[in-house]
Amino acid sequence: MKYLYVIILLVGSQLIFAQSNTSSPYSIGGIGDVAFKGNAINRLMGGLDIYSDSLHANLNNPASFGDLKLVTYGMGLNYKETRLSSTAAEEDVTSASIDYLVVAIPTKRFTFGFGILPATSVGYRLQSIEDDDDNKNVINRNEGYGGLNQTFFTVGFKLFKFLNLGVSANYNFGKITNESSRQEENIDYGTFFTKSSSLVGFNYRFSTQLTLLIKDKLNLNAMFYYVPDNTLTSSNESVFFTQSISTQNLGDFENVDLAQDGLLETKISMGNQYSFGLGLTKDKKWFLGVQYSQRNSADYTNEFIKLDNIAYANATRFSVGGFYLPDYSSITSYWKRIVYRAGFRLTHTGILFNNQPLKETGISFGVSLPMAGYSNANIGVEFGKRGSRENGLIDESYWNLIIGLSLNDIWFIKRKYN
Repeated sequence: MKYLYVIILLVGSQLIFAQSNTSSPYSIGGIGDVAFKGNAINRLMGGLDIYSDSLHANLNNPASFGDLKLVTYGMGLNYKETRLSSTAAEEDVTSASIDYLVVAIPTKRFTFGFGILPATSVGYRLQSIEDDDDNKNVINRNEGYGGLNQTFFTVGFKLFKFLNLGVSANYNFGKITNESSRQEENIDYGTFFTKSSSLVGFNYRFSTQLTLLIKDKLNLNAMFYYVPDNTLTSSNESVFFTQSISTQNLGDFENVDLAQDGLLETKISMGNQYSFGLGLTKDKKWFLGVQYSQRNSADYTNEFIKLDNIAYANATRFSVGGFYLPDYSSITSYWKRIVYRAGFRLTHTGILFNNQPLKETGISFGVSLPMAGYSNANIGVEFGKRGSRENGLIDESYWNLIIGLSLNDIWFIKRKYN
C-alpha cells in the first residue's frame, strides 16, 4: 500500500503539471484564476478551513495536521461545465483536473505532510472580426494558457490539548503564455506576438487552531492563518513571428530585446493573506461554521504584462457551511454513517474589468461515504456564478462535480510477536 501511494503521487504530479484547469476569459487577469487550495470536504462546506479531524489533511490549515492519527493519502478530482454568456452569444465549455495530491504522516510528537496542487490557471481565447479598408475580414485573437503549480511541505503539532500550531512552506512555479494574433482574409500567413513568463517563488503559511469544550461534547472551534507578503520572480521573453495557417510553417521570427527596458526579469508582489473563522461542533454529530478570508492584492502590478481595462483591489471571501452525521457508530445502517455536507460562499476576486468588480457566488452539497477501514470518499456538486453581461462582460454559470479520496493506513506498528 505504501508503494501504491508513492506511485499514484508521482503519476498524478505529472498530470497536474500538464493539465488545463480553466476555460474562463477572466483568467486573463493577474496570473490567472486562483485555485481553491483546500480538500474536498472543505470545498463542500463552502470553503471552510476551521474544522479538522483525525482522517483528512486540511491543506489550507497547517495546524489541523496536529489532529491526524493515521497516515493519510488524499487526492481531489474535479469536473466542471461552464456556460459563457454575453449579449451576443452563448457557449458551453468543459474542463477536468486533479485538484490536489497529499500525503500526511503522523509521528509521536508532530505530523508532517507534502504534496502538490495547482495554484492558478490561465486558459482563455478572445476573438473579434472586423473589416479592413478593402472590406476583407480581419480576425484578431487573444489567447493565453499555462498557470502556477505549488508544492508544499507542512508540519503541524498539538501544543496543548486545546491548541494546535502549524506551518507550511510552499514552492510556486509555472509558465504563463499570452499570445495576440492577426489573420487577414485570403492571406495564409498570420502575424503573432507572444509574451511568456516563467514564474518561481516561495511563500509560507502560519496557522493556529483552538478547540474549547463548552459543555459535554459541544466544542467551540476557532482558526486563524496568515501568509506574509511574497514575491514571484518572472523570467520573461517576447517574440514576433509569422506563421502559415494552413501548414503551420514559421516565417519571419524576431526576439524582442527586453533587457533594454528592464523587463528580462521582473518581480511580482502577491500581497499578504489572512483568514479567521469560528464554528461550533457537537462531537461526531454536527458542525456549523463561518469564515472570512482576505488577500491584499490591491497593489498588484506586472510590469511585463499590462492591460488597460483591468485594475486590482483586495480580494475577499465569506463562507458558511457545516455537516451532519446521523450515527457514526451504527452497525445496522450504512446511511446513518454517511456525513452530509453543505456550504455557501461569496467571493470578491480582487479584479476589476472595465471598472466593474468581478464577484462570484457558489453553493455546494455533498456526502462523505465510509470505505474499508477508516478511508472515505467525498462526493458532491457545486453550483456557481460570476461576472455579468453588463459593460461588455461575460456571465459565467457553472457546476462542478467534486470527488475527494482520503485513504488511511497505519505505517508504523511496533511488532509484539514474530
